[in-house]
Amino acid sequence: MTGFNGLEIGRRALQAQRTGMDVTGNNIANVNTPGYARQTAVFTETSPMYIPTKGFIGTGVSVGAIKSFREEYFDREIRNNLSRKSGYEADDRTLQRIETILKEPSGTGLDNTLNKFFSSFQDLSLQPENIARRELALNAGQNLADEIRTTANSLSDLRGEVFQKLGTQVGEVNRLLKEIASLNGQISASQAQSLDTTNTINNERAKRIEELSKFGGTVFVSIDNRGLANVTIAGNSVVTGTFASTLKLNETISGSGERTAKIDIVDNGGTPLVTLAPDSGEFASALKQYNVTLDDKDSSGGFSVAKNLNELAVAIVNKVNAVSTTGYGLDDTVAPNRNFFASTSIDAFTIDLDSSVKGQPRNLPVANAPGVPGDNTIARGIASIANDATFLTGQTPASFYSSFLNKVAIAGSDAQTGLKTTTLIADQLNAQRESVIGVNLDEEAINLVKYQKGYEAAARIVNTTSEMLGTLINLGR
Repeated sequence: MTGFNGLEIGRRALQAQRTGMDVTGNNIANVNTPGYARQTAVFTETSPMYIPTKGFIGTGVSVGAIKSFREEYFDREIRNNLSRKSGYEADDRTLQRIETILKEPSGTGLDNTLNKFFSSFQDLSLQPENIARRELALNAGQNLADEIRTTANSLSDLRGEVFQKLGTQVGEVNRLLKEIASLNGQISASQAQSLDTTNTINNERAKRIEELSKFGGTVFVSIDNRGLANVTIAGNSVVTGTFASTLKLNETISGSGERTAKIDIVDNGGTPLVTLAPDSGEFASALKQYNVTLDDKDSSGGFSVAKNLNELAVAIVNKVNAVSTTGYGLDDTVAPNRNFFASTSIDAFTIDLDSSVKGQPRNLPVANAPGVPGDNTIARGIASIANDATFLTGQTPASFYSSFLNKVAIAGSDAQTGLKTTTLIADQLNAQRESVIGVNLDEEAINLVKYQKGYEAAARIVNTTSEMLGTLINLGR
């Protein structure tokens, strides 16, 4: 028995060293594979054999496990930071689009157009009966209305793009949830397969979960005693074992017409079960931009670019019309109560010159009384709105718009600062994780030599034992 035990010890040693070489070779092959965590063969002594009168004797070695160096601590920290980083990236992209739409600072933006409008009435007050100056004032008013409408429509188009992209992101997350659940199933089924199968699937699952964190904010992962990952997003379970929840993008409309987007976890019939409230990631960014920043009817109290633009348009119409309705055109003999801007359905999408003055410079109310073509009271009144400290929220038009632009700039600066900070943290965390799970080619080269020498020695055990058995057999002839 002892001789055959020597052969068995040699056989086991050959298999163990060969497995070690295979694991090392796999590490080297995946040195540039994203998300790969290096592995090592864990050698364990096999159970000893009892021999009467001699006691226990060793029976060799086996590979008890293939250990992965993946660290959940680094994975969790990288996921959390990636969520914040992705949210800042999305904010930065949207705010850059908004700044492009506003065209500030430039000579063609709303700020310059607004100043030209009030300046045109100041110029008109110098020669109120001059038709050319009246036409310039009307053109300035038309340009202002056109600029506000164009800006409002562009912001609305951007809002539509955000909603469409949000729908695409929800579909992407549903795909990831199904893949994570499927990988859980593969891990459960792989327990009876090769030792490194589970580690390979674990790497794939970790990549999917990390990708998931870009969208849903705080992603928490717990591993049960079967090695299956249970995943929650913003405190809501989305993957339990081999079951994956389904997300759906919905929109509600309030009585005031305010449209609000939300992401629900739904049942098989599409009925909402719970609404996600992500605190970071692309979902949080898109929901904030759609429901607040780009919503002209926003009621949240947050900073809304579209709503501020709408309020500016309404204030311009009301303030200018309040003055113009008291004035007279060149041919008026009775008070015409004529508006400068159309006064029905006033908002940034519909602002336009009133039909009573559009293309009719003689009808432009400039004088304070009939039959006085040289009177400039109304023209000066409209021009003075530029310095009206009660125009909107206790500010002049220029101050309000300047404050508005400043808020946009601050939001953009915050997004860029957050992006730079999270990018730096991401680089640090990835470097730290790589130092733990990454493949070191020098170390793997040493392991190759170690396993090679071990394999050669094990082969000599087999050869030597075989020779001893041959000698023993020949003695009996």
